[in-house]
Amino acid sequence: MTMRTVGALVQEALDLMGSGSPDMAMRPVSLAVQSTAGKALSRKPVQELDISTFVKANWGILSFGCAALTRPLPLNIPFALKRIVPTFNSLHGVQEIIALVVSQTLERGELPPHFKFNWDGEFAAKGGRLLLPSGLPSALLGTVIFHPVSAGEPIGERYWFSVGDFRMFVTELFGRQDLMDRIIEYHKDAAKRMS
Repeated sequence: MTMRTVGALVQEALDLMGSGSPDMAMRPVSLAVQSTAGKALSRKPVQELDISTFVKANWGILSFGCAALTRPLPLNIPFALKRIVPTFNSLHGVQEIIALVVSQTLERGELPPHFKFNWDGEFAAKGGRLLLPSGLPSALLGTVIFHPVSAGEPIGERYWFSVGDFRMFVTELFGRQDLMDRIIEYHKDAAKRMS
């Protein structure tokens, strides 16, 4: 079986997200993160620790792409998560939760049943599940799309990606960490001017 390109995985994820299926999109998103992390860290096979390292290294893009990731977790999350995922350490934070979601999705081939997306856009523990911010798949795709190792990835011409106030074709964004840095800086400057 041939491995799909990162571009094909991004395209599949965008199609699923566009149809309102972020749960299903997490599989191709996680595979794209795994492939990008492997290239970026020169690791094969990619381990759970590599996913965690990649998440931490790309925290600027993740937190910009999904603002809920920068807010404090509700106090009940660490305790509820320990019951939901017995191997989870209650001292872990948002970065570890994201790495865990990606790693477990890779392991199972789908978003594990103890995670679900929250359309309120926040983390919450409810009904024996950890509810994840709905912007997480898109933010994870941003780490893949803008990473320099993704330069030249093939994708259909009709695919676009939104970053803050900007909406551009993905073909123009692959590997363009410089563009992402400028967009983040623009938003920081605009926030300073407004305060």
